Amino acid sequence: MMTQNDLHKICLIHGNQLLLVEETANTSIDQRLEGREKDWSLERFNAQEMLKTTGESGKNSIDDLLISCETLPMLTDRKVIRIDNFELIKKAANKSDNSHAVRLFEALENIIKNPPESLWFVFTSPAMREQDFSKPLYRSIKQGGGRIQKFVAYDNSTPYNWVIQRGEQKGLPLTADVARLLINIVGNDLTDLDHELEKLSLYLSGKTVSEEMIKEHIRGHKHFSVFRMTEALSQKELIPALEILDQQLQSAPREHVRLFALIIMQFRRLLIIHSMFEQFYKESEIIGKISLPPFLSKQVLAQARNFTSEELQNIYTELSKLDLRVKFKNTLAPLLIQDLFQRICSGHFKNAVK
Repeated sequence: MMTQNDLHKICLIHGNQLLLVEETANTSIDQRLEGREKDWSLERFNAQEMLKTTGESGKNSIDDLLISCETLPMLTDRKVIRIDNFELIKKAANKSDNSHAVRLFEALENIIKNPPESLWFVFTSPAMREQDFSKPLYRSIKQGGGRIQKFVAYDNSTPYNWVIQRGEQKGLPLTADVARLLINIVGNDLTDLDHELEKLSLYLSGKTVSEEMIKEHIRGHKHFSVFRMTEALSQKELIPALEILDQQLQSAPREHVRLFALIIMQFRRLLIIHSMFEQFYKESEIIGKISLPPFLSKQVLAQARNFTSEELQNIYTELSKLDLRVKFKNTLAPLLIQDLFQRICSGHFKNAVK
């Protein structure tokens, strides 16, 4: 059990792994309010609401926060104040006594430097970088002995250990290969993974989970269709690839950049495999190097054989040329990707592209 002296008066918990941010914030609050009734000991605010310039939320919330910080807690000896979207609290460029931003910044700056004895503070944010925060506030937390925890997943993050441990907590014994397959289909967002593990536990709790079971039960996930789309494209099956692309863009019109990134990742993998083919690597050696589950590894090896080495190099070159156009020309992006699918499946890239 942590004593009061072990607890930091101020905690900043941030990152794009929102599940870990939320769980860590809740744990920090529970530690500080151990044995106390939360209804009396916890108050929660949102910087986005407090900074509204229209309506009543902004002014009232800032006033409520200030009153809460200046008033001794009632019916308890300790109170925790949580503020979400902490990255929005910045020093205003034009100082004004009536500005919500100025009032909120100055209040938090004073609190962080001199936190009241009976109050503890937990700040949360989806921001990924230190520079996303106000420099004075971030520096005050760091230099003042506050605790800063960051939970960030990058595009190439692969939380195998987390998935295996979380699976065990839910009664799902998962091998490393099954965990990799789950991540390949669902993605690396821990909230999505946790939801899928929760659903799987309803059907498969206590069972030894196989790769086939994962594919059978995960079909409803939003990323499974994308998984099938890259598979169809790698097999040069134009119609299913285009149908899935159309479905994805209709349900999420702004997802074209993410879809294009997954296509790039798939063809980079195929190009690497072909390079190893040419260096006379054995299949078992290739499978060991590409870090995929056996089921997926054999599938990707077969897909790589649908292309020549020159063809894959030409496709990858074309992908690099299209990258900026797909990212910055939103209206043209679907047509560009459809045309790319057509050319890949028709064998357009088999010969040198001028």
